[in-house]
Amino acid sequence: MENNAVLPLSPADETLVIRHREIITTPVTVRLVYTDDEAGSLMHGFCMHLEKLLPNITVKREAADDEPPGIHVRDNIHFMMVPKGALLEFFLLTLLGNDALAGQDMGMDAGQVSGRIVLPAHLKMYIAENCPFCKQTIPKGLFLAGAAPAHIDLRLVDAMMFTAFAETDKVRSVPVTLLDNTFRWNGDFNITEVVDTIASRDPMKLGYETLKKMITDGDAEGVAALMHRFNTVIPAFTEMLVAEKWPERLGAMVAFEYLAETDPILAESALNVLWESFDALEPAIMGDVLHLVGVLNQAGQAGQAARLQAVLAGPYPQSVKAVAREIADGMRGF
Repeated sequence: MENNAVLPLSPADETLVIRHREIITTPVTVRLVYTDDEAGSLMHGFCMHLEKLLPNITVKREAADDEPPGIHVRDNIHFMMVPKGALLEFFLLTLLGNDALAGQDMGMDAGQVSGRIVLPAHLKMYIAENCPFCKQTIPKGLFLAGAAPAHIDLRLVDAMMFTAFAETDKVRSVPVTLLDNTFRWNGDFNITEVVDTIASRDPMKLGYETLKKMITDGDAEGVAALMHRFNTVIPAFTEMLVAEKWPERLGAMVAFEYLAETDPILAESALNVLWESFDALEPAIMGDVLHLVGVLNQAGQAGQAARLQAVLAGPYPQSVKAVAREIADGMRGF
């Protein structure tokens, strides 16, 4: 006998999906990031079944690298779960597009939301399949994601499937909604309150994941423009410049190059923050910090010569000194 707990879709859920054949009339591409563990395998099975049942759905599969398994819809909505029952209904709604999501009656219209939200926001909602309160909260998150898709990134996480993530975020019950891992709503929330919070945030408090999403979406220039606009260096940005993972560092370095072009003084202040922890960095990351000195020099900001001299004279690995010498040789007036 088959174990229904691990089937991709129950008979009732399969019937629900089939009913959407005539509703989902335009092609939709869903990105599946999968792993070899149980969660990844279950999501992989679900997507394969979904693709067979809905002719207009194409699943783009890719093995997870530095991100958890998930089903990604329309760039800004991410499901870390296998949608079932009511959750499946919400998932199918996302396939219909932003108009369907933002067309819900939430006490605010989509235009009011998009008009007020100018800073990017990363919303993470912890939910569970049989949670009655989650069914009230999820539509609000989907509405926000549909109303401001360029600024709101929504991640729906099955707290029972991803217990390690839930423990890290101190989730004791569901639903829980986190904004940039800084603001928190336990249980249901008032959508006007969430919009007010998103709209009134201090840019200095934008979270690491929010900036990472902007950069991985190809908007490194937008990160630089945001800091220039508010004349501030976002702490999460300097964290990303020395991130352990090379792709994240590289994206932040691209944003730094844009910042150096538009506001070299502000870019230098960001670099000065990195020097405070320079000695504790890995050699490869030290080399990347030194590369930023060269970027500043190209932008006409040549005030880092003393830093290079200190590296060349200090107890640093030869690989780091080689980078410092290369940068120094190319600096104006070194």
